Amino acid sequence: MNTEKVTEFIIEVHDDFIFEDTHKEDLLVMCQNAKEIIEHYFVTIMNDYDVI
Repeated sequence: MNTEKVTEFIIEVHDDFIFEDTHKEDLLVMCQNAKEIIEHYFVTIMNDYDVI
């Protein structure tokens, strides 16, 4: 069984914030300064016969 971890960073941005116009380095700094971090774990299916 494999698991996938997805990390959610809770940050505050201005109302006119545009994700697509923000440089990768700036996004990384914003994530490092996040007020809250939530980790989600998902089970991934190994083959078509596994049902979870």
